[in-house]
Amino acid sequence: MTTLAVTLPGLERAPWRPDVGAPARARTATEARAETRPMADRTDLEVILECQKGREEAFHLLVERYQRRVLSLGYQMSGNFESARDIAQEAFLRVFKAIDRFDTTKNFYTWIYQIVMNLSIDHLRKERGRKAQGLDDAPEPVDGKDEPDELASRGETRVRVRQVLDRLPAKYRTVLTLRDLQGMACEEIAQVIGTNSATARWRLHRARQLFKEIWEGK
Repeated sequence: MTTLAVTLPGLERAPWRPDVGAPARARTATEARAETRPMADRTDLEVILECQKGREEAFHLLVERYQRRVLSLGYQMSGNFESARDIAQEAFLRVFKAIDRFDTTKNFYTWIYQIVMNLSIDHLRKERGRKAQGLDDAPEPVDGKDEPDELASRGETRVRVRQVLDRLPAKYRTVLTLRDLQGMACEEIAQVIGTNSATARWRLHRARQLFKEIWEGK
């Protein structure tokens, strides 16, 4: 598993603390239950509440839980491992800076996906015109049963898929990546891209049309 070393400046020097003059906040039932269990066994909500108290351990647990998905999404959008690492690093840094203001009635993974997608789109705009790194950089599991020509064909297909994705406008690449590569439902995609489900479905339909047209050379 790829490990992401997230640099969080100022964590030790400036942990989150309530204002000195503010009245102490009563513990919620969720917090009371969570305190009886090890940190690793707690839900995302319980871990986030600990983050909001300034617990470094809690934040690093969030990184461990989400780093693979964040790196995967960054790679699927950018087509480049180094860019994916940069996107992931910046995404977690932004989460760290804003976690004390996070609305705990919302879904955390939807929030972090929004951050990653916005960073990825910014990256694509900056890198437009430059050839993205091919998908054959990804390690390919070999079980000893595949013939060399089958492995080569599979690699060529990955490269071509990457090339077609690179030609899609960012808004269509986004929904296609979230639905077909990340497996998200249209309702979840709508939350990530800030629209309604009907618009997300239409955009996904149009993205698949464009992908097919480019793939078939139309």
